[in-house]
Amino acid sequence: MLKAGVWGSLLWLACTLATAAPADEVKALLEQGKDRQAYEAGKAAPDSLGTPLFDFYFGIAALNAGVPGEGVLALERYVLQFPENRSAQFQLARGYFILGEDQRSREEFSSLTPGASGAELDNINQFLDAIRARESRYKPTSSAFVELGTGHDTNINSGIRSGQVAGLPLGFIVAPGQSSERQADSFNNLLAGVQGAYPFAPGLSLYGGAMLMARTHSRKQNDVFDQQLFALHGGVSMLAGRSLYRLGVDWLKLEVDNQKYLSINTLVGEWQYQNDQNNRFALTMQHSQQRYQNIITFLDINKTSAVSSGADIRDSSLTSVSAAWTHTLAHPWNPVFTTSVNAGSERNRKHRPDLSRDLWGVRLAVTAQPLPKWTIGSGLSYQGSRYASDFAVGIPARRDQYYSLDLSAAYAFDRNWTLRGEYQHVEQQANIGFFDFTRPSLALKLRYDFK
Repeated sequence: MLKAGVWGSLLWLACTLATAAPADEVKALLEQGKDRQAYEAGKAAPDSLGTPLFDFYFGIAALNAGVPGEGVLALERYVLQFPENRSAQFQLARGYFILGEDQRSREEFSSLTPGASGAELDNINQFLDAIRARESRYKPTSSAFVELGTGHDTNINSGIRSGQVAGLPLGFIVAPGQSSERQADSFNNLLAGVQGAYPFAPGLSLYGGAMLMARTHSRKQNDVFDQQLFALHGGVSMLAGRSLYRLGVDWLKLEVDNQKYLSINTLVGEWQYQNDQNNRFALTMQHSQQRYQNIITFLDINKTSAVSSGADIRDSSLTSVSAAWTHTLAHPWNPVFTTSVNAGSERNRKHRPDLSRDLWGVRLAVTAQPLPKWTIGSGLSYQGSRYASDFAVGIPARRDQYYSLDLSAAYAFDRNWTLRGEYQHVEQQANIGFFDFTRPSLALKLRYDFK
């Protein structure tokens, strides 16, 4: 009997070790970030399916390897036996999300929320927000935000230094105190917006939104550079497989010093293609009608010489196309890279070919989340412009090269409140000195999202 008991114990131990070995192998590969190899190692041990520890790690490997159906089945088996395991519940909720089962995913994530905190709560909220965004396909959704900001701008008017204007004959100067001279000042910003979507048929939705922006400057003499912007957008979207199509109209009005300055009406067509969970492509075409109005401005910062801006000669039509690729990298920081290119043609409607131009550009941007609640970002942009005719008699056509570097860091106190710091350095190089300038600026912004 003793021998039988010993042999039975040894047999049980051997079976346990045999079962644990595939689970340990899958776990080790997951910890090394080798998701596909972990999944394949699990597939090579079919006899281990149904063993809780194996199901747990194999389920995660299958989700990460892009086989969510198998992953969900394995995790469901595990959760049935260990319903209190929060990690398994989270992974199962993630599996439902990948499969597009939003209701079940929401239920699982919501059940975890009461006991969650820190990074776990942040991750849960990100998934809940993504589910809410996806639900706009088949149920009405809306959101709104308010943002207050303050900062310092070293060149609020995109002005130039006093002295001889480069690229122009001798005698063309900007004197100290003129409004064309570079002005630095602190500023305050108010930004508010609302948007929503209303599905009216499978895959078809109406969308729309509105935005208000106001910027004021601290020094009284700079109130001529204060701005107010109003914008509306709306249209129809269609979801077909991995493609999303949008056709809409945008309207924008810009006021300077409480005077109507610019209005833009734009027809927008967009196509987005979600190739996989890490790659999205987009193509956008726009046609805009830009209409300027003359405003009363001043030749000097002391406001002693009032003149008409003469801006109405700048009325134009602008046609542009842009393409973008967004790539999400599998990394704990969740970095997202975006590359975009654009090209366009602006044609003056007041018979001023010197104000018509061809333009082209590129932008590279990245965001990441190095710590819970923190998001950092950086972008580098270039825009080139070549005008169609000489700037004036004996002066060649204008050529501009615009460069912009932007950096940001944001801290999310919770799902609603975010504090963000921004730095931007703008430099425009132009052969006509009136348009050659640099403009570094800093801003701090507090935002509340209504969710």
